[in-house]
Amino acid sequence: MVREFSYRGEIFRATVHGRPGIEELFLIHMVDDEEGPEISLDRFEDPNNDPAQSLEDKLADLADELMQEHAVEPADPNAAFAWNEPKTGVNVHSGVQHHGLEA
Repeated sequence: MVREFSYRGEIFRATVHGRPGIEELFLIHMVDDEEGPEISLDRFEDPNNDPAQSLEDKLADLADELMQEHAVEPADPNAAFAWNEPKTGVNVHSGVQHHGLEA
């Protein structure tokens, strides 16, 4: 799963692989629609992992860690975690290749 969320007034992109509670998490702080600092965690190998902790809570913890490591001052420190609407619009060609065939 790849999905964006907002937390503390900042935007993050999360890539999540694995089963609930023991996922691999990759988190990127989005800055002006550009990829910024990133952090990752393998919950399966984390000795402090609580598999019962929700994915949203774990991503918020990871976002807090990323912001602390990179001295990011959150835009709205009191803003809660919220998933963003997925971006589903994609431009795709028809698949037909046009060749300059001459008769």
